[in-house]
Amino acid sequence: MLPSDVCGMNCFWEAAFRYGYMKTYPSEKMHLAVVACGERLEETVTMLRSAIMFSIKPLQFHIFAEDQLHESFKDILDGFPYEEKVNYTLYPITFPTESAAEWKKLFKPCASQRLFLPLILKDVDSLLYVDTDILFLRPVDDIWSFLGKFNSTQIAAMAPEHEEPRIGWYNRFARHPYYGVTGINSGVMLMNMTRIRRKYFK
Repeated sequence: MLPSDVCGMNCFWEAAFRYGYMKTYPSEKMHLAVVACGERLEETVTMLRSAIMFSIKPLQFHIFAEDQLHESFKDILDGFPYEEKVNYTLYPITFPTESAAEWKKLFKPCASQRLFLPLILKDVDSLLYVDTDILFLRPVDDIWSFLGKFNSTQIAAMAPEHEEPRIGWYNRFARHPYYGVTGINSGVMLMNMTRIRRKYFK
């Protein structure tokens, strides 16, 4: 069930009053990226709808998808009744040519595409990357505001992979290095892309 089926515009107005957003949309766009492969079309559209429904500032979607999904995305997104609030760009799935097959199979299908976003989206200063199975229950503006809280050396914000180490995946099974006690969750990443590119983080 889509969020709009649950509470419709009532949720929007409630969020607007609650967060003090009853104003005209500011000009700053929030950039949100997602990677969709396989059977993830409907799940991705649900995530995008939830982002639109609660958010206040305009949104720019960067959708990386397999070629066979592009037409379906266009048909659905062009039918969204949010023209003044949302723009989107569709991109093909691309990996470094010397090892494209290996990158595509790493982790889940196409998941490693997120590693190359700073190099592909060269004109985007800041970005929120989310997995297809994310559902927004409050404005994207809230997490976007953390960019303003970064100190001069911070380049990204993520949450721990797990709250309970006894059932965490990385600390029990990973054979590669990971951060902290349980690793970090790359399903939601808030990134200062300019700083990442400046250090040529790759």
